[in-house]
Amino acid sequence: MNCKRCHHTIDAHMPSDESKSITKFGKCLVKTCTCTQFIEPIEEIDEELV
Repeated sequence: MNCKRCHHTIDAHMPSDESKSITKFGKCLVKTCTCTQFIEPIEEIDEELV
């Protein structure tokens, strides 16, 4: 799964209990990236995804 903001994978983001994301991942660890929180690409689950 890739971040909606920076498009790096979830593995590139540091786990964080302070994150507001569903998966609780925060800052991106890629040195040139300024993304401060992982943003899920899917914002809501609809009937088609279930």
